[in-house]
Amino acid sequence: MASETQVKQYLADWFQLGKKLLINDHAELPHPLFEGSDYSRAFERCWAAVSCPQLSYNCYLEGTETSIGQLLDEDWEIAPCARCTMPVALPVAGVSPVLCPCHDLPSWPNLNLPKPRKPVNTQVSLREICRRLVANHD
Repeated sequence: MASETQVKQYLADWFQLGKKLLINDHAELPHPLFEGSDYSRAFERCWAAVSCPQLSYNCYLEGTETSIGQLLDEDWEIAPCARCTMPVALPVAGVSPVLCPCHDLPSWPNLNLPKPRKPVNTQVSLREICRRLVANHD
């Protein structure tokens, strides 16, 4: 079963590659995606809207056929794509006829570009770098 956190990260990763969210035949791509060390207010508003049960079954990531509501059910999981390692929705049981959302991105996978990322807390990252430097110095 995919957790809310996994589905949220799934959307954020694909948004970074320009995939839109289709909501009742309306396309949405929150911008900006990050604000400081967190997701942006635009992304959080989008997530709050699509994760509610009344709307989630009418929301799809562009290039997919599985709704966000279905992903939040216990019949689906998020796993890395065998081709591009990006997150893809797979049924827990059975065989998936679903293609990875990367199937219609002609320039993906591109190993020369950085992969999508999660929000970064710079203070925590800098503390971790300092800790490693001190540990390696001894």
